[in-house]
Amino acid sequence: MSAFLSYQDELSSCDIDLHASELHGMLIGYLCAVKKASNQGHRASLYREWIGGELPASLAVLLETSYRHTLENLGEYADFDFSLAIPDDSSPIEDRVKSIALWSGGFLSGYGEAGRHQDVDSKSDVKEALQDLARIAAMSDEVPEGEENETDLVEIVEFVRISALLIFSETASPGAH
Repeated sequence: MSAFLSYQDELSSCDIDLHASELHGMLIGYLCAVKKASNQGHRASLYREWIGGELPASLAVLLETSYRHTLENLGEYADFDFSLAIPDDSSPIEDRVKSIALWSGGFLSGYGEAGRHQDVDSKSDVKEALQDLARIAAMSDEVPEGEENETDLVEIVEFVRISALLIFSETASPGAH
């Protein structure tokens, strides 16, 4: 099962009104900002804030598993297996465009939650990547099905994925991972 479906199913079963891609983006943005396995109690508190209520045990397990798995996949010696929790190519393009916008917005929210956005040099690649993610998060135009739009979306998704990897690697402190 894809990460997107795992998140979607868990959120739905817990009756939580938060998009799966947005939640995954929040988690990854936060992880990129803190760079390490931060205090689990602090993360649980953060998760409760994100979902707007009590954290069901099954969702806590999913988030913690995803957190640790992603930390490994973003790390210095990883094979760059990191992927975004968005619908697969069989979903309508409109759903995938909405998901990548929500993922990007969630990433910015999670990154900002850690307070690291204030540390970013105004001329750095990280600042540019964060600005690009903000533009992607603001996408709201309807996108019709079509080969050209599919190609563009694939490029945007890969750009967002590489941006997250860049942000993680560029803001990493020595020994953080």
